[in-house]
Order: sequence, then structure tokens, then C-alpha cells
Amino acid sequence: MPPQPKRPAAGRGKGRIAAVPRGGDSAFRETLSSRLGKGIKPPTRKRPVQQMDVSVRYTYRAPHDMYGRSGYSVVSNDFLADVLAVLIAQHGMSPIQSAVLLWCIGRQREGWLRATHKKIADKLGVERSNVTRAIGRLEHWHMIQRVDNGLIFVNPMLGFEGNGDVQREILDALRDPETGKLPEDVFPALNAPQPPRSVQLELGAEDGEDGVVDEEGQAC
Repeated sequence: MPPQPKRPAAGRGKGRIAAVPRGGDSAFRETLSSRLGKGIKPPTRKRPVQQMDVSVRYTYRAPHDMYGRSGYSVVSNDFLADVLAVLIAQHGMSPIQSAVLLWCIGRQREGWLRATHKKIADKLGVERSNVTRAIGRLEHWHMIQRVDNGLIFVNPMLGFEGNGDVQREILDALRDPETGKLPEDVFPALNAPQPPRSVQLELGAEDGEDGVVDEEGQAC
């Protein structure tokens, strides 16, 4: 059984890597001056470096301007183009399955979201039973995972809201302690089910070519 993702702790602590002691810009300039001063060779031994002035300027990038007030997630371009788009185009993923996946990606925070099947159904305006079947199929594709009642984990390789340090911590927790590799089922698997009979007829499939379709694979 692959390692389970760690549950979200209370609060959203952000890791901090301190290159210099805390204390604001003055401490940063003082530390930087000291380090630079040690690396400068004086012209003569009788004239050591007495003083060095450092000017620090910061470059701030403009924030993204996205629709709504919930911010944005980082989503894999390859997943969008090579997996999700192909599944939808080939009728391997139903509209309900697509909607549930997109809703979960859009509402997760650092990979996690709390939502019951009923809540998702109410938000999407569909039947709860359809959401339950869709979540089961998305789990089969390793796109999301039900960890507990009302607690869902979204594959961090597909979409992630949060900084890269937090995502790396989650991926490291999923790695095999001996090999250091991620389990295969943390990646999306393009094993789309056989399309329903109605879709096959629409595409012009000949009689006898359709296979058995389980209930979760049918369009909801």
C-alpha cells in the first residue's frame, strides 16, 4: 500500500529558510558586508578593510490578476493537455467526473479540502449518487483520494494551491524510504474505461465491438 499523505495540521505554517540572522534590512546589510569584507584582500597587509557599504534594493513582481477571490492553483500543463483533454474528448470521462475533479482542484488548499459528497452535489447541482460514483472513478485514476469522511486529498502532481516548499514536503512524505522514489499511483494513469453503448453508436462503432462497462465507468 503506498504511503498515505499526512493530514493537514492546524494552521498553515510556512517553512522559513534563514540565510542571515533575523533583524530586518539592517541585519541583512551588516551580515552581507561582513561576509564580503572577509573575502576582499587588502592591497598591503598594513591596510586592512576598514569599512564597506552595501545598498540593497528589492524587485517585486506584479501579482497575478485572476477571476474571483479564491486565488489560483498551479496546474500541470501536461495533465491538462495530454490527460484531461484526451479523456473528455474520447468520452472516457463523463461531465460529472470532470466537474467533480475541477471543483476539487479549485477548492483544495495545499492539496486538501473538506467536503462531503452532498456538499459537492449541492454546489454542482447534481445528484449525490452521481458524485459518489464520480469520486470512485477519479480515485481509480489516482487523481484524488478519500482519506477520511469528508476529507479529500488531491494529487499534488496535478494541481496544487500553495508554495513549492510545501508541495515538496508532501511529495517527500509519499516517497519510498528505501528507494526515494514516488509510488507509481501518485501519477495520473490514462486507463480510460470503455465508453458507454450510446457513445459507441454515436461514434459509429460496429456491433460486437463494445465491451462490458461497469457502473462507475458509465456517464453520470
